[in-house]
Amino acid sequence: MNIVLRFILYYISSVVALIMTVFVWPLVFLYPIIIALLTVKGPQRAFLFLNHVNFPFGANFNKPESFGFSPHRCRNFYLTTPDDVKLGCWHILPSLFYRQVTAHQEKSGKVPHGSLVTEGVQRRALLERPVFLYFHGNASHRAGNVRIAQYRNLAERLNANVIAFDYRGFGDSEGSPSEEEIAIDARTVYDWIVSQGVAHDQIILLGHSLGSGIATRLARDLGKDKIYPRGLVLQAAYMSIPDAALEYNAFQVLPLLYPVTLFPQLEEYMKSTLHDRFRSRDHIPHLNIPVLIIHGQCDREIPIKNSQQLFAIGVASHKAMAKSAPEVGKVGVQVYREFVADKEEFGTGFEVEGKRWVSVRGSGVKGGEGTFAGPSKIMLVELVHAHHNSVQNHDLAYDSIETFLDISYMTSCTPVSESLSNLTE
Repeated sequence: MNIVLRFILYYISSVVALIMTVFVWPLVFLYPIIIALLTVKGPQRAFLFLNHVNFPFGANFNKPESFGFSPHRCRNFYLTTPDDVKLGCWHILPSLFYRQVTAHQEKSGKVPHGSLVTEGVQRRALLERPVFLYFHGNASHRAGNVRIAQYRNLAERLNANVIAFDYRGFGDSEGSPSEEEIAIDARTVYDWIVSQGVAHDQIILLGHSLGSGIATRLARDLGKDKIYPRGLVLQAAYMSIPDAALEYNAFQVLPLLYPVTLFPQLEEYMKSTLHDRFRSRDHIPHLNIPVLIIHGQCDREIPIKNSQQLFAIGVASHKAMAKSAPEVGKVGVQVYREFVADKEEFGTGFEVEGKRWVSVRGSGVKGGEGTFAGPSKIMLVELVHAHHNSVQNHDLAYDSIETFLDISYMTSCTPVSESLSNLTE
């Protein structure tokens, strides 16, 4: 018995020694080097954007049908920024609009399915239905599976257009990403939508994860020019990159930079070296459009306290105390809940799926650039069962978008809809 026990203990100690030798000790020695590299612009941006992780690999963006879209339902096209960078883009047609056009051609039986969806028809779709300008997160590209699921839901559930694009350095877009240059990309795509005849109040900015900061920055930049889209939707948002980076959990379980937080001076130094900050918390009080924030309570990559903080800042703005919003990460959730308690919605049947809070700016109070009056209205939706990449799967998310931004499934954006025969010309 003693021999067996010794053998077991010897085997366990050998396995532990092997793990320590192969994995733990190299990591202990390499970790300080990795941390040092993350203070340098190049490696830092590679870690933040992960734009070289182009999964699915070898994507043929010119053939959206290979990703499951019906023929001509999704159009691939390219735009050029003012600094001469080419951006890859997709336009996904509203579901009902596409079915109307294809039903008309199938009735005639004279042309292949989808062939009547010309560029003129696609432009007409932009005029007929609201347009979601979608800002994706880091890694992958516009053909990522999670992102395609989002496009489909927006097109099906809300009968809306979706314009998705890859920031410079992502997918088949040229260049290398940075906060300032991505801001140029975002404005380029927005301006293109407007150039197609779409009214500003029919454009919704929707950002997920990293894209939430990009969308919020664009909303702030547009506001400086007195341009106000229909609304801003943030999914799995963060307060700012300095706030989020050190608490980010890779694959929802690996707090890669947690050891840094054990040394406050090192933590502050690392934050000071960040070149791309995406400070959404600074932009929210200056926005003059509706803001809808949606976050999963099971999100372990970007904790929900980030979205709670953004909502608290909006509420504080409405209370004329923009700089006095409770810091959720410091005072705790209970203090935050008390601060927003009078904003919670009840009794509309969504409680099983999640909770909603909404705050509306007082009548007669002017918001916008240079003020701290906050968005015209702001809502937080906490999804009980959602994690970081499943927010787009939940009915309550789309129900909230539809009601909060007053999007009718059937109503045309234009006074008079053309006949199907005209649509296919």
